[in-house]
Amino acid sequence: MKRIFLQKKQNKTILELLREQGEYLDAPCSGKGTCGKCCIIIEETRKTDPPKQREKEVFTERELEEGWRLSCMTVPTDDLYVCIPEIRENQIQVQMEFVRNTKMESDVQATTVICENKIEDRAQIGSDGEIKPENMDTEKSVYGIAIDIGTTTLAAELISLTDGICLKTASSVNHQRAYGADVISRIRAAASGDAEKLRESILKDVRNLAETLLAGQDENVLNVSKIVIAGNTTMIHLLLGYSCVGLGAAPFTPVNLAPEDMTWGELNGEYEETRESGDAKESGVARDGSDAREHGYVRECGHTGINQTTKVQIMPGISAFVGGDITAGMMGCGMRPDKCEMLIDIGTNGEMVLAAGDHFLVSSVAAGPAFEGGNISCGMPGVPGAVCRAVLFGKNNMVTKTIGNKPAIGLCGTGIIDVMYELVRHHIVDTQGILGEPWFEKGFPVVPGKIYFTQEDIRQVQMAKAAICAGLEVLLQKSNISYEQIKKVYVAGGFGMGLDMEKALGIGLLPIGLRGKLTPVGNSALEGAARCLTHSKESSDMQPQEIAAISHEINLADTPEFQELYLKHMQFC
Repeated sequence: MKRIFLQKKQNKTILELLREQGEYLDAPCSGKGTCGKCCIIIEETRKTDPPKQREKEVFTERELEEGWRLSCMTVPTDDLYVCIPEIRENQIQVQMEFVRNTKMESDVQATTVICENKIEDRAQIGSDGEIKPENMDTEKSVYGIAIDIGTTTLAAELISLTDGICLKTASSVNHQRAYGADVISRIRAAASGDAEKLRESILKDVRNLAETLLAGQDENVLNVSKIVIAGNTTMIHLLLGYSCVGLGAAPFTPVNLAPEDMTWGELNGEYEETRESGDAKESGVARDGSDAREHGYVRECGHTGINQTTKVQIMPGISAFVGGDITAGMMGCGMRPDKCEMLIDIGTNGEMVLAAGDHFLVSSVAAGPAFEGGNISCGMPGVPGAVCRAVLFGKNNMVTKTIGNKPAIGLCGTGIIDVMYELVRHHIVDTQGILGEPWFEKGFPVVPGKIYFTQEDIRQVQMAKAAICAGLEVLLQKSNISYEQIKKVYVAGGFGMGLDMEKALGIGLLPIGLRGKLTPVGNSALEGAARCLTHSKESSDMQPQEIAAISHEINLADTPEFQELYLKHMQFC
């Protein structure tokens, strides 16, 4: 538990004060008080305003007496110490692997690493999928780094460009979660004056990943020549310091979607930070030779072992809500417009792609963070102790499995789908999504006394699954392609890797017409970024720019068919 001293500021909540000091605290609802997850302990409760009604709903009377509060609702009346409980988000399981040549959905097992700066060896990333364990001659090797910036987590690989071997992988939680679990929350935070803090946060995460990958390597022989970054449009805007105002309201206009090329130094700021030996004096010098502090953009670049002139490439995006991570995912899966395939990436947003002959149709839906544990009363990311599997026997005995076989503390995305499926299968939830008695008021006991699945949780799942299923059907209708014509559907991401496809079909998250075609592939965005590193001009694979150029977005908000299908898919069959 971390103990932090805070000085009171007029009308500022503890969450706001923690953000100002650069202290991370997960706040999925971005401080609205709805998620009940930004919990802290006040050492002297007399130094704060009284608990709000929402806090009385989240905590027991005894817990409030012990000092438990919601940081977003608590305003200090004096300087005070607060304690932050163990940050579980640092242990989120991150999908690193890309799975090739999958034959059966049921045969696929997720390969993940934990966020706590864990490093793992990887096999060759070449298209043949063969493992090449031979040692490299580091004196002759040139290296690249591939990075996937997700809304919840980041993943990265250190790759030899000489022979395509992936040496290490590293992962991290996206610490922008302190400003909300979804992109809309972060767009609003950026527009409200926190844009630079959000940029600092993601730059720090990227630098830390690079430092982790290069830890222990000899700088004299390690030559990182190129870095490729893939991410959704909002994450890239925040990374590059672009205004997010255009992303927050119709017609949803990004500052830029084209591929970007820059240096590592340019990505990290307009100057290079230097330190004088022998003392703690630091200087920041802008390109015009003036003191960078006068410009307000001094930034600690940190020691990563990467030359400031190393090339950085940002993967091109397609639209405001179909970003470079999807372009990278299409490249990673080897998609071509004439293959009649689909790609689905379900996370805080639900992005989808259809190969439609001579072009790609793409779209996205605001699935909300429900499938990553957000907006669910007992939801959480995939951390040890999160319920990831559930089977109901009778109407009272829910048998669960947790990540790491730890005591159950909540539900992650796959656990949410399992629980939802079981409640529908046993008619505890009806076709309209109404939770039956005697569970309607308190919720169904997934783990009695600890974890309850409520009526509001069911509504969140209904809205998210209806949006995704309706979006997929609109793509097919617009292209006049039937389910029978679809040869394969790539299901990307960590959620997709752990998803029980039959249960996803059973609750209507995915259309029944796709049964037998669903192929979990893992981290397709990271795979695409890695392929971009090793991609030769002579290769027959499509370039990222080519993919983006022939991808056409369908705006579902302006599509009447989507509204009709959305209402239809709100029901449970």
